[in-house]
Amino acid sequence: MRVLSSRDESLLKTYVLAVVTGAVAALVAASRHTTWDQSPIFLNGFIAILALAIAAQITSVSVNVGTARMSMAFIPFLAGVFLFEPFWAMCSGGLTFLVVEALVSRKPFVKILFNTSKEILVLAIAATVYHGLGGKSSTTEFTVTPIAVLGTAIAYTTVNSITVTVAVALSEGMSFGQVWFRIYGGTVLYDIFASPIPALVAYLYTWRQLAGVAVVALPLFVVRHIYIMNRRLEQANRDLLGLMVKNIEARDPYTSGHSQRVAEYARLLAKEAGVSFRQVEQVVTAALLHDVGKTFSEFASVLQKEGRLTPEERVLLQTHPVRSAELVHAISSLRGPVERAVRHHHENYDGSGYPDGLAGEDIPIGARIIMVADTLDAMTTDRPYRKALSFERVVEEVEKYSGKQFDPRLAEIVMNAPSIRRLVLKASSAAATPVPIPSSFHAPVARPARTATMAFPLARRMVQE
Repeated sequence: MRVLSSRDESLLKTYVLAVVTGAVAALVAASRHTTWDQSPIFLNGFIAILALAIAAQITSVSVNVGTARMSMAFIPFLAGVFLFEPFWAMCSGGLTFLVVEALVSRKPFVKILFNTSKEILVLAIAATVYHGLGGKSSTTEFTVTPIAVLGTAIAYTTVNSITVTVAVALSEGMSFGQVWFRIYGGTVLYDIFASPIPALVAYLYTWRQLAGVAVVALPLFVVRHIYIMNRRLEQANRDLLGLMVKNIEARDPYTSGHSQRVAEYARLLAKEAGVSFRQVEQVVTAALLHDVGKTFSEFASVLQKEGRLTPEERVLLQTHPVRSAELVHAISSLRGPVERAVRHHHENYDGSGYPDGLAGEDIPIGARIIMVADTLDAMTTDRPYRKALSFERVVEEVEKYSGKQFDPRLAEIVMNAPSIRRLVLKASSAAATPVPIPSSFHAPVARPARTATMAFPLARRMVQE
């Protein structure tokens, strides 16, 4: 768990307090205009919606960003907006989170308070939009108002995603955009286009009461099962990526942590370059896997050789981007941009690189970013034959080979972006602190001579490793 700074903790507390205050105010305001209906049709409907929401929330799925989870509870919650007056719709959401978070998940009091209040506030806004667009709540007759139904779904999805994203971003020290994309990037449109389902739940209840709700409940949980299977597949892919990266580094201890550092540089460069959030994640994945082809047996002798490489060995080593791309291609979800970024990460902007001699904009943006990130890590880490370079020296090299080895726009970012400067300075400081290498990983001292004597300029020479 991330330890919050005093400033971040203060911001988070203020934010939680604001959400709680908003929820209490919304409940009080709604209660003043509420009919205290005690009819069986209302009570049965409220209990049915509450039970369905609790079941959906209990079976929510982790999204691997802080403690955030995704569930299908929004369907009964919105059905509650269509069936009940705002106060009761808000109560159904608040009670659901209170029961699940306190009795099932047993979360800390602050999280229970925030999540319960957040749901009450979000449903208050959704209900306001629904009635403002002409929708009418009733447990006896449901009149379809398409604009009101769609507007309610958009309002709920938007406000819910914003409130959750802000909380996670503050608690995890991540940017708003990064958190939002990872939690909601692939589901927000689904949630909006799923707006007819809550309307269907409301209609079926007004038509057949409990039997109607039961009819729609089974398909909902079938969809949930498919969603969970997709999440598990994504997690398996992430685990596989981690295993592949560790396998690379086990072959060549001098590059320990290299792939993770390249991925960190790549993420910053992609963001500074204005790449879309989805593309940023693709670039980061490609950066993690850019050297995965070195795990093939034909590279073992080259990676472990003591001394200078022969021309034939150098040619062999230069095939690793293609071999890396072949491995990446084996994972269907990584085909396309990730695969192309891996294959072309040694292409130089002037066309002098390999394996295909691409130049300029013909090189995929991900590959151009990884080329810069790969070189930055090479220049900012200690090697047996030299110390890590200072930020000023790194900038000199990047400026010197801008338009030759590097995309000029990316080179400009390296030279001017404060975030890149901070990361380079951090890397240089870390390199200045000696880290012992386990005895089982000690390589012969003569081995680095092969790199030190390559007939390449400094920046280009170091990225060949």
